[in-house]
Amino acid sequence: MKLTESPYFIIISAVITLMALHWLYRCLSSFFNTRHSCLGRTSPYHLFLRYLVYPRATFRLRQIDTLSPLGFVLLIFYFTGTAIFNFVGATTIAEKGVRAAQLALANLIPLYFSSGREFGAHILGISLETYGIIHRTAGFMAALQAAIHVTIGYQNNAFNLSSPTGFNGLLGGCMLLSLLILPMVKRRVYEVFFITHLVCAVIALVAIWRHIDSSHSQSRRYILASLCGLTATGALQLLRILYRNVAVGRKSVRIVARPYSEDIVQAVLYIPRPWKVRAGERINLGVPFLGLFYLFQAHPFTIAWWEEDCEGNADSISLMFRARTGFTRKVLDCLEPDREYWAWIDGPFGPSSPQNFGSSREIADFGHILMVTTGIGIAAQLPYIKELLRKYRNASVNTQTISLVWQLDRTGDWESARDWLQQLVKEDDGYMLKVAVYDPLRTDSPQEPRKIGHHELISLYGGEVNWADILAGEMGKRTGKLLVTALARG
Repeated sequence: MKLTESPYFIIISAVITLMALHWLYRCLSSFFNTRHSCLGRTSPYHLFLRYLVYPRATFRLRQIDTLSPLGFVLLIFYFTGTAIFNFVGATTIAEKGVRAAQLALANLIPLYFSSGREFGAHILGISLETYGIIHRTAGFMAALQAAIHVTIGYQNNAFNLSSPTGFNGLLGGCMLLSLLILPMVKRRVYEVFFITHLVCAVIALVAIWRHIDSSHSQSRRYILASLCGLTATGALQLLRILYRNVAVGRKSVRIVARPYSEDIVQAVLYIPRPWKVRAGERINLGVPFLGLFYLFQAHPFTIAWWEEDCEGNADSISLMFRARTGFTRKVLDCLEPDREYWAWIDGPFGPSSPQNFGSSREIADFGHILMVTTGIGIAAQLPYIKELLRKYRNASVNTQTISLVWQLDRTGDWESARDWLQQLVKEDDGYMLKVAVYDPLRTDSPQEPRKIGHHELISLYGGEVNWADILAGEMGKRTGKLLVTALARG
């Protein structure tokens, strides 16, 4: 079979073509974005975003985030095309088994593109959500094709587990299958998931390499391509980490933890290389002091606050989280309050994709913004308020009103963000920010709030929020387009 007639070559060509189309899309997106208001709501680009990109399905596939109509169509094409390649040019059962193995190997290339989702999405210029969908879908397809290959090989008595080839083939297939099961425990024990996921991925690659006969050079090229991609992106990521954490004549990253109540932690990071923080940016944080297990392990966090130097760059960033298990619990238990410890960061990543804001590309395009949150979910809303107030001072926003409604969950929630809220209302020269805090533990009347803060701009209510009344009230007095952002407890 000639190379140009090989379905594997078609797959690789399609991937390269899609990457080129994505690059072209990014260029066109940037071009049309600057002319968005001129094109109007009936332009092809606007209609494309409104009906194919922005909407989300109401259902959620297993381990795959909710899809846009465009994502759903691409997923259908991907599965249909792969199924066709399973049969084109393969006449016997044995050939179909080999074809399934080749397709499984081809799907390893996007799987091993990067050791971390954040950095992989950053390199490709796509959202973390999109990269996650690609990664999970390719992983599912690789495991499915491997299962087909193993099943056909077993029926044809081609597998002999007593031989190294058969054993390594079964081991590689089991490792790929385990990678589909591990995400079920990701939210509960992130650190265990991360290490186990990495170990299984390495074992799978080694086992598959040993399973493939040395005479099958074309099959081994897929493994080499996966290794080359992983090595290249890993080297770039390492250089980025070194650049972000090491600066001549300055201390490396230092962390100072401040606990609030029993399980809330506010962590301040002093960074050697300041950068201009944008709302929604994330970092991965590592603290070697926590133990050998955490020496090279990083945990993802969203930046909740930052302090700027005279040039507008952040010389310190702050995180806020609730200690649960693993890394976050170790930070609370092992780090002494107000004492500096050495840390390292990877990032920044993000910010969040602007598609979350509907037909507008920026949150600042909306005249009226209603932010609702509970618990320490406030940490994700504060950066956007801080950024909007800064842009307001520079006369670069359309926003006239920001209404923040925050319902406390536990003791310590208010204290953890009080100083930041006080600073925001103090910086609000245009009196555009209105803050309402509801404390279910207080017995005050919900109709008679207690006024606190700078110019008494923060209203503290007793009881729980009536979300329907809040939304109706904001709809009645909105100025311009209304955006509602919501985030539950962190």
